Amino acid sequence: MSRSRKLHRLNNPDTDERRAQRLLFRHLRDDTTANRGRMAKRVRELQLLLTMEPVDFELLVARLMEAMGMKVELTARSRDGGVDVRGTDPDPFRGGNVIVQVKRYRDTVTPSAVRDLYGTLQHDRDATKAVLVTTSRFGPSSHQFVSGKPITLINGAELVGLLKHHGFHEVFAAARHGAAGGVGADGEGLPGIEVAAEPARLLLHWTGEDEYDIAALVCGGNKALSDDHLVFYNNCSTPDGSVRLVTGYDDANACLMVDFDGLPAEADRLVIIAAADVENHPEATMAGFAGPALILEAGADQDPAVAHLADGAAANTAMRMGRFDRDAAGNWDFTPAIAGYPGGLRQAVVAYGLEVEEAPAPA
Repeated sequence: MSRSRKLHRLNNPDTDERRAQRLLFRHLRDDTTANRGRMAKRVRELQLLLTMEPVDFELLVARLMEAMGMKVELTARSRDGGVDVRGTDPDPFRGGNVIVQVKRYRDTVTPSAVRDLYGTLQHDRDATKAVLVTTSRFGPSSHQFVSGKPITLINGAELVGLLKHHGFHEVFAAARHGAAGGVGADGEGLPGIEVAAEPARLLLHWTGEDEYDIAALVCGGNKALSDDHLVFYNNCSTPDGSVRLVTGYDDANACLMVDFDGLPAEADRLVIIAAADVENHPEATMAGFAGPALILEAGADQDPAVAHLADGAAANTAMRMGRFDRDAAGNWDFTPAIAGYPGGLRQAVVAYGLEVEEAPAPA
């Protein structure tokens, strides 16, 4: 059975369906009125979270973690050591012991708060990773600091998306109706809050039991902007956080969070690659990469778009699935562009101008 509820078993879409999927993949900006309405709704949703009691907000995050399949423990406030929730993810691949700190902030979380959490993680003998959750947003310095570290940053827009994704719609009932309990349609009566842009979720699905990695290259034309703009298992985020590799999406095999509007001005292409884990499984190939599909969830108020791609081949250990290109008007369009790489992810990134040191030969 498919692990993704988003696919609806669209195994052989006809011509009209493929055309519709391609149109859905256009990351177009909405007209001003519609965009203003969605932003006002997001303000109300975040304001509702901001007015919750601290204990209730921590409990909500704990319930979300449980809905994502984790075993959860709320910490005692008198001796939490900067940790609000502890969780254990039993998944054999992405699992571990997680410490979570939540911050109901109106303004951007300071980099010092992120560094403090990293210090807590380093001194916690049981924890393997840390998560900082906020109702506001994080700046580029915070995203740059956590790059390559076992820390995940979840901003307000992402938190709202996760809560809705896992069925917590009742939390936002007042925001849906535009006014409740003295709250105006524009959020009047609630405290002000800085709204983070909502990133798109780019999910990768395939059938079979083999494990594969997803990678993304932020490029100007056919050249990656820098080594730091290769997002993969050893570098989970670009310096500005506009593209991030995340875990915890149990309805797909892999997930990237992409803030298309937040990508660098010099970037006009985002290349998506799947790769076999030859480092841990030298005999692995793309042969088990069957029925691959990319699912773009562009926002909470938009239907997901699905693009079905070609199966992998035994001759390759990595495969380019396609690319997003930005046009002169700033719109993004997805193009399936399949290419196989016998030399794996290393060969793929070299093709986009990155220099990769050869691994030392075994003694």
